[in-house]
Formats: sequence, C-alpha cells, structure tokens
Amino acid sequence: MKFNEFGLLNFGKFEDKIIHLEDGLNIIYGENEGGKSTIVNFIDGIFYGFSKDSLKKKIKDDIYDKSKPWNSNLYKGYINLSDGKKDYRISRDFENDTLNILDIYKGEELTDSDKLYEYSRIPQPGALFFDINRKMYCSSFFLSQRLSQVEEDAANELKQRIDNFSVSSNENFNYNKVLEKMEEDLYKLGTNKRKTSDIGRLYSELDKINNESSSLVHIRDKYNEVLDELNKKNQRLNELKDNLRGRKLFELQNLKEKLKTLEDKNIKDELNYEDYDRAIELNKLIRFYLNKLDSLMIDNDDEFISDETDYEEDYINFRNINDRLNELNLDNFSKEMEIISSDLVNIKNNGNFYLLKIISSFLLSVLIIVLSIYFKNYFFIILSLIPLTYSYFRVLRYRENRDLQNRLKNKLVILKKKSVEKTLEKQKYDREFEILYNKYNVSNTTELSQILENNRLENVKRLSKKEFNKLVEDRNREELIDTKNKIKEFEDEIYYIFDKYGVNNISEFKNKFNDFKDASINEINNIKLQIKDLSREDLGGEIYQESDISDIENKIRNENLEISNLEGVLSALEDSLSKYRSLKEKSYELNRRLEKLEHNKEVLEFSISKLKSFMKSRREDSLPAIKNNIEKIISQITDSKYDEILIDDKFNIKIYDNDLNDYVDLSSLSIGTIDQIYLSFRLSISKIISDKNIPIILDSHFDSYDDNRLYNTLSILGENNQTIIFTSTKREIEILNKMNRNYNLINI
Repeated sequence: MKFNEFGLLNFGKFEDKIIHLEDGLNIIYGENEGGKSTIVNFIDGIFYGFSKDSLKKKIKDDIYDKSKPWNSNLYKGYINLSDGKKDYRISRDFENDTLNILDIYKGEELTDSDKLYEYSRIPQPGALFFDINRKMYCSSFFLSQRLSQVEEDAANELKQRIDNFSVSSNENFNYNKVLEKMEEDLYKLGTNKRKTSDIGRLYSELDKINNESSSLVHIRDKYNEVLDELNKKNQRLNELKDNLRGRKLFELQNLKEKLKTLEDKNIKDELNYEDYDRAIELNKLIRFYLNKLDSLMIDNDDEFISDETDYEEDYINFRNINDRLNELNLDNFSKEMEIISSDLVNIKNNGNFYLLKIISSFLLSVLIIVLSIYFKNYFFIILSLIPLTYSYFRVLRYRENRDLQNRLKNKLVILKKKSVEKTLEKQKYDREFEILYNKYNVSNTTELSQILENNRLENVKRLSKKEFNKLVEDRNREELIDTKNKIKEFEDEIYYIFDKYGVNNISEFKNKFNDFKDASINEINNIKLQIKDLSREDLGGEIYQESDISDIENKIRNENLEISNLEGVLSALEDSLSKYRSLKEKSYELNRRLEKLEHNKEVLEFSISKLKSFMKSRREDSLPAIKNNIEKIISQITDSKYDEILIDDKFNIKIYDNDLNDYVDLSSLSIGTIDQIYLSFRLSISKIISDKNIPIILDSHFDSYDDNRLYNTLSILGENNQTIIFTSTKREIEILNKMNRNYNLINI
C-alpha cells in the first residue's frame, strides 16, 4: 500500500494544496503552526471521517470544527493511493458528508462496499483498504507524538501499552483496569460475615427487622387521605429523580467529551484522590447522620429562626455567577486574536509582493513599447500584452488579498470588543463576589459555597425539627444509639485522614488539594471527580435538559421535606402495630436486594475467572511475537547495545545492556531510549496485525533521539514500503543528506 498524492482542496488553512509522495522516506517539513497538524488531521479524516467510532449513531468529533476552511464554504479533499496492482482515488466532502472511491484504472466506483461501514455508521475507507478500525490504525501505523512528556512516567506507560496490546490488540485499552474494577465491586459486595460489606449490611438489617417484627401482631388500618397524598409526593419525587438522572446523564456525556479534549493535549493526572474521595464521602455521611440525630433527639422546642430566603437568594446568585464565569472562561479571544494578527502580517507581506509584481510587469510593458517605437519595429508592441495581462491578474490577486486583509481586521476588531466585554463582565462578577465575601466573612468561593450550603441545610433541619416536635413524642432508643455510634465511627475515620494530611477540617483539606495542582490539571481532576461521582449512580433512562441539576435537586429536597413531614404525620397517627407492615415490606425489599446482590456476586466471580483466563491466554499467544520483533528493531537502533527483553508474569520489563552485561529496568533508561523501545513496539505491531504494507506516519517523534540513533532509525524506516515523517526541525534532513539516502522532501 502506498500514498501517491494528498489533495487538500479546502481544508483548514490550506486551499488547493497538492502534496506528491514517493516510495520510501517522505519528509514533510514545516515550522511550528505551519500546518503539519492540519495535514495529519486530513489523513485521519479522509480514511476514518470526523466521527466517533459508533455503530449506533453519527457523532461528529471536535476535529471536524477545528479543521474547517478559513476562507471558503467548501470543505473537501482527496488522497490518491496504490495497492501495488491498482490505483485508487478517495474523495471526501466533509461539509456534505459524502464520499467517493474510484478505481482509476477501471473507472469503477467502490463507494457502495459494505466493508466501509464495518466499524461506524459513516463510511470509512480505512476499513476497506487497511482492514482495521481507527483505534487499531492509530495504535500501529500512526505515531502522532512522543510516548510521554513526563520522564518518570514513561517506563510505566510503555509497559502498560505493551501489556494492553498483548491482551486487547489496542495499546490504549487496559483490561487490568476492568479486572480491578470487577474485583473492587466483588469486594464491596462482600459476605454475610463481613458486616461492613453490602451483603453483610443487608444481613444485619434483616436480623434487626426480624427481631423487631416478632413483637408485632397484625396491621391496623391507616389513614387513606394522608397515605394517598404521600403516594402522590413519592410519584412526583420519582419523576424528579428520573429527571435528575437524565440531567446527570446529559452532564456526564458533556464531561466525557470535555475530558477527552483536554487529555488529547497530554495533560497527565499525577494525584491519587482516594483519601480525598473518602473524606468527602465521610463528611456527607456525618452531616447526614447528624441531621438524623437531631431529628431523633428533638425536644419539643418551638423556637425556630429562619433566614432561608436570604440564604437561598445568595446561594442561587452565587451559583448563577459561578456558572457564567465558567462559560466566559471557555472563550479564549486572546488566542484567536494572536492567530489573526499573525495571519495579517503574512497577508500584508503577500500584498506587497503582488504590488511589486504589478509595478514590474507594467514597467516591462512600457519598456517594450518604447523600444518598439525607437527601433520602429511596431510588431513587438504586441509582446507588451503579455506582461500587461500578467499585471492584470496580479491586480486581481492583490484585490483579493486586500479584501481578505480587511475581513480579518474587522474580525480582529470584533474579537477585541468581545474580549473587553468579557473582562468588564468578569469585573462586575468579581465585585458581586466581594460583596458576598464581606457579607459572610470569607476569602474564597469554596468557603462561601460551604457556608451557604451549610446554612441552607441548617434551616431545613430546623424546619424539620419544628414539624416533628408537634407530632412525634418518642423515638426509638436503639436507633439513637446506633446513629451515635455511626457518627463516632465516621468522625474517627475522617479525623485520621485529616491528621494524615495535617489539616483540621474539610475546608482546609479541600484547599490543600485544590492548591496542589495548576489550573489545567485541576480542571482535568475536577472533571474526573465529577465523572466518577456521576458514574457511581444509576443514570439510565432518557436525557433531560430542561432544568439544571441544582434546580432539580432543590425540588427533590422540597419534595423530600414534604414527604418527611407527611411520613411524620402518618407515623404519629398510626397505632404502634402499623410498624409491622413497614417491617414486612422492608424485609421483602431487603431479601429481594440480597438475592440480586448474591446473583451479582456469582456473576462477578464467574466473569473474573473467565477474564483472567482470557488475559493469560492472549498474553501467551501474542507476547512472544511482539517481544521478538521489538528485540530485532531496538538492536538495530542502538547498534546492538540492547538486543534482549525479559517480560515476567507480572509484566515487569527488563532489557539486556551489552555494555554492562546485565539486565536493567525500564525505569533506569533515558526517556530517549524508552521512546526508541516504544517505536520498536509500534513497528512490531504493524508487522503483526497486517500484511498490507500500510505506510508508517510519524509526527514530531524524534525530539529525544541522539544523532546516531536517529541515523539508525531512519535507516530502518527507509526499508519500509513508504514512511511519512512530519517534522519542524531539519535534523532528519541533515542526517539523510549525510547518509546520501534518497528521500522526498516536502516543504509546507
């Protein structure tokens, strides 16, 4: 398989850009922001389209918008390629979502081939010509960047990618994480003897219910009016919960898309949040059981002071401002102005160049006319039409260039205006934040949010106390003791975490972790925490977008409060034996849940066993071939300094250093050597997964290579049917010239 020509007709910054490719090495050189990434995106877009891999529905990815032409409504291009026997032309119109594949020799169209839709709802020529999906293509024949930007993580990442590919044939899919999650879920389910597990808690609750229900005899009639109202509230609550799940599902999808965009920029998460997650969870549990304790210890005190309206208005105002600031921060007008300013300089230089050509052509015409008259050879006056015609067309290009310059200047003025408006609006919100800070005597938004939330919860708690004081006279002493014990248990655990990190409360703990990371990584971590929190919940059902989460949660809290009041009234009015019905119903529900958990446990145990067997079998089948290929390639790159790799059953990797006559860990190697092992790994994958001689594409991969190893690597890549190297340095060119090696140089 060989690429013959790239035609970027209307794509990104390029218009009618034709790139001719040859066998062997092709070097595509361009300075930073010269358009290399645009060409890389073009190749991917032609073969796999700008859509996420999905057989359910078409979903455009972010590259679709980023690669739209700057100065045209058209959005299309083509690639000519050959399989050694036939030549083909793949044309794609990205704007109209149309594709055309032509057998050039026969003039036959292949656009109706079912193979194009094997991996996605949009046609993918990569499936037809390469017989692999996008993920497999990017894991083998396409190296978009270096293995790692953080040296201390590079060895672990390389081991993980080799392990991933040996099991799943995709270096970015980690079955070990799936296995860890399944084992974590299995441990959480637990047994009836471990009381802190899910199953153990259910057994404990059932024992307690059976003991209580044994003292009850039968069920009395309940008051239908209160019960009917309670059922209506519960139905409304379920509807709100469905809406909340639908809204959270919508938020989850948006967060995952945003996370993928950020992670594509190579921002790596270095912080373990297990203690942080546990502390947040414990804090919520303590607050929950404190509220429960207050309701149990209520003492008929009718005094009730409520400022909930003021706090509620401040809280809503705070959330609205915070959401608006997040929206403003997403608009990066400065970056757009910087790009347009750079383009204006280039366009202005082109305009001066066109003007020089116009003047030169006009003067040449005048000179021809003068000489023809002087020598009385008037026939040559006709020759003056040639430079005049050329000058005319240069005038047209000069006008087009000037019009483009004016459009960009207007756009720059608009962006500056938007930037000023954004700054003024943020200053306005900063003043409103300062008023709230002074009002509640805090210094940052985290403390303000905590105070407003606590005050709102306190008002709700006081209201609940007042209502229940009128109806409930006696509470269950055993439940009170159990609640206190749980509060003490959770407080002991959270204080242990606070001592571990040297903080006194949850606010200090949050601040400690918030200050630990810079803004970009904090954004990723916050998104991951939100995704993690949302993923724990059951988010089935339809997507709901009409109200935001806070509005729905407020309605749920109100409904819960009204339900709680109704339940209190119902509890006070029912006779003592009405508890029997509740206990039986709860016992039935717990038994049903227990059966479900026991079934889930059996399924998990069986799945874990099968997954382990599958992973072991896959490693045994694929790892030897990968290992042998890596050894051959790394030996050539390093002049036989490294020529043997050991991989044990725990996937610890060592490589034999012939200079030391001993095996060394990957973590002891330089980032450059690890990148070279990674390249060997990717090249070995390409030899295993396909026999189609698919061209190898490398994008700015050799930054950490020394000259000697780059020399050896280029020699290896030159043996391939076709290799395309994108670079912003001239090192590869200089070394190939010293090698007297034939290569095709494309300057962009």
